[in-house]
Amino acid sequence: MQENSQNNRLVFSVFVLAICRVVIDMTRRFAYPFIPEISRQLGVPTESVQTVIGLQSGVGVASPAFGTLTERYGRKRMMIGALWLIFFGGVSGALLPRFWLFALVMVVFGIGKMIYGPAMQAYLGDRVPYHRRGMAFGATELSWAGSLIIAAPVTGFLLARYGLQAVFLALALVSLIAIGVMWRYLPDDTPQSDGQARPVNPLLVFTILRHNRAALGAVGFTLALVLANEVFFINYGVWMEEAFGLSPQRLGAVTNVIPIAEVIGEFLVIGISDRIGKRRLALAGAGIASLGYFALPFLSGNLLLVMAGLFVIFLAFETAVVASIPLFSEVAPESRAVMMSGNLSAASIGRFAGAAIGGQIFALTDNFMAVCVFAGIIGALAFFSLWVFVHE
Repeated sequence: MQENSQNNRLVFSVFVLAICRVVIDMTRRFAYPFIPEISRQLGVPTESVQTVIGLQSGVGVASPAFGTLTERYGRKRMMIGALWLIFFGGVSGALLPRFWLFALVMVVFGIGKMIYGPAMQAYLGDRVPYHRRGMAFGATELSWAGSLIIAAPVTGFLLARYGLQAVFLALALVSLIAIGVMWRYLPDDTPQSDGQARPVNPLLVFTILRHNRAALGAVGFTLALVLANEVFFINYGVWMEEAFGLSPQRLGAVTNVIPIAEVIGEFLVIGISDRIGKRRLALAGAGIASLGYFALPFLSGNLLLVMAGLFVIFLAFETAVVASIPLFSEVAPESRAVMMSGNLSAASIGRFAGAAIGGQIFALTDNFMAVCVFAGIIGALAFFSLWVFVHE
């Protein structure tokens, strides 16, 4: 009876974490399909908006510093703090349609995500035994797909009818709701006492990487996997608009093939990763995604075929990402929040570099094939990093 009660509390905690993370992830994902429309509303080139999105991702490089703060002050406090950042950022963005303010707000959103993600993963890692983490982490990762399912059509509608300021106001409102939900319903965790707490050391992650071969392979996998996908995705909206003449609202509708694929990938991890192995599933996903990047340009004559190709790529990519997170949560269990912060830092570097490199490749070549070939090569490097260095 007591075990059932504990399981029910754990399931409810996972639900609360996932719901609140939907808000966090919407701040990262709402802009991608609408880069051309956002650039027109702000009166700047598309490359400027792409650069801001890359900068938003790049702030996650500082994640290890917040990992040590999470160890010291507690997971729940840091997650609520992240949601407050999203709220104030959204309110600020709703004030004026200016590019400099858009850039500032997007960076604030990036800081919020940088804090929330590792704190949430450490919260789960503290409470869920390893043999069940694939299911628990997979359930929270449903928020990544869910955020785009919500954000794509809503953002397309708000941009077309009311403009970018309305999008930021909507994000502020939902973040305020998330703060109330987390404060009321998520069980408190116990921060380290003064006697147990380590000094706040943002360089601790480098010490872990220097002495832990698996940790180094883990961050290498994440860096390459995310970089490859970002190179591809940063150009996705521009290419789709040019190739098929899609309006913002229609592009938002077409984009829903991506979160549908991601949901299936996340359910795949929930259902089978604890049985067949998280490493094996992550390797399969990375390999298939890499092959998908190479293949997609050959489908460009038909919108339905392109949508099918996008479905396979994002199904495989999401499976690889989600399966790897519980795997990496046990790479350095004595410093779990710091390790997961380091992993997020690698993802942030990948997104920042991918946005910068991807935008430049397309600007210089005006050739989506070149973008996809580069993404496929980097994706293959991710596969080999996990295969060689990380074992389950």
